[in-house]
Amino acid sequence: MAVSLLTYVITFFVFICNYALTITSLALPKWLTFVTPVPFYMETNYGLFRLCRSFTRECRVFPSNDYGDCSEDGFCELWRAASAGMLVSAILGALAIVALIGTMCSSRRKRAKAWVTVAGLFALHAIPQAFSMGVMAYLFNHSATFYMGTRYDVSFILCTISWCLSIFLAVLLSLIAVLSPPEYSYQPLN
Repeated sequence: MAVSLLTYVITFFVFICNYALTITSLALPKWLTFVTPVPFYMETNYGLFRLCRSFTRECRVFPSNDYGDCSEDGFCELWRAASAGMLVSAILGALAIVALIGTMCSSRRKRAKAWVTVAGLFALHAIPQAFSMGVMAYLFNHSATFYMGTRYDVSFILCTISWCLSIFLAVLLSLIAVLSPPEYSYQPLN
């Protein structure tokens, strides 16, 4: 059972795109969005670390005790847990990239066994993201901070795609490793 170098190269480029989704969802303050109805258009974007309003064209730290964001029990703790989950996921994603580069640069014998580590790192990359997405969905549905009309936005969707793709890559790499024949199997002499 072996995974070829070509499989690792393709996996590397797919995971780089996946990691870009993770970093974008972490940095972009668009997890949740509230748009006020007509006639006064104002868009409020909630990010993991910032709240931005289109009317004033400014962003501030979110959640913050200074603005009364933490008046609801457990809101700030859960929001910060979701932020921490995404940061942990970004760190684990970087480790997965380093592991993939190391695997691609290693010998054939080491590549044959490296799929366990790489697939495990993909799964570990997905777990904190799924946690963050679940916390944000919980706060979206149960917090009085968000008014009717608030909706999920780009960062939430990118996070969901990213952790699903990480799980898919982990399962696919494991299946390829288990089901494929050895790269250079023994050929008997006639």
